[in-house]
Amino acid sequence: MRVYTNHSLIVKKGKLGRRLSMTGLIILGVGMLASFAPGMIQKAGEASWTQTPFIQWTYNGGWLYLSLAALILGFVLGQIGNHYMRRFLKPRRPDLVITKALKGFDDRNRLYVWASPIDLAFVGPAGVYAIVGRDLAGKITIRDGKVQTPFSIKKLLSFFGDEGGGRPLDEAKAEAEKLSDWLSEQINGDVKIDVKPLVVFTSDNADLTVVDGDVPVLHYKQLKSFLRSQLKGKPISKSVLQQVVDLLDSEAHARGATSSASITEG
Repeated sequence: MRVYTNHSLIVKKGKLGRRLSMTGLIILGVGMLASFAPGMIQKAGEASWTQTPFIQWTYNGGWLYLSLAALILGFVLGQIGNHYMRRFLKPRRPDLVITKALKGFDDRNRLYVWASPIDLAFVGPAGVYAIVGRDLAGKITIRDGKVQTPFSIKKLLSFFGDEGGGRPLDEAKAEAEKLSDWLSEQINGDVKIDVKPLVVFTSDNADLTVVDGDVPVLHYKQLKSFLRSQLKGKPISKSVLQQVVDLLDSEAHARGATSSASITEG
């Protein structure tokens, strides 16, 4: 299997995540300091700097608005930064786990990691798939397309650092539609390329229960056998597969992605 990975984007987004998280912490610190402003201004007495309009506004209640604004802005930036760090800096990034899970497929198969119009795309004789990964551990239930996990103190304490469950089935369907539209435009506007959505959980400790849903939801250890099972239905012709591969290979190169080969089975 060949893997196209946009390493420059991964590094760039990882750095952005660190910077946003640090900026958020600094702003939260500024907000905390603002709460001490009235006492500091009062101690300064009649010093000239305390008579400026901004300082007087701060002393007369403006510090509260500053604190609230800093709290909101710092929290938002911190959450965005954490989101980027989870996706681009974690040692077990979902794309790395999925790449390892697919080791053994031959070079008719491709995995595009931030190297196509969507984040993670798989193309091979088993078909074209838009993959959405989730790195969540513990008991996980998929109900009405939404991830549900039981409440725990550990979950509460790790709220700011853990990935949210959200609605991965809807995300996968949206990604599949996006890639399908792009491929259809590139090949021929009248030809609809069938891109299937797929949700993969990448934590070793994920205990999955799927109550309902119209998108396959798998643990990463099931991924290879699932894709092999799809070969029975001959989901894609050789000619269409080659067109899709040529288009996505070209797009990956245009985005600056590099190609590497995983180890195939003997």
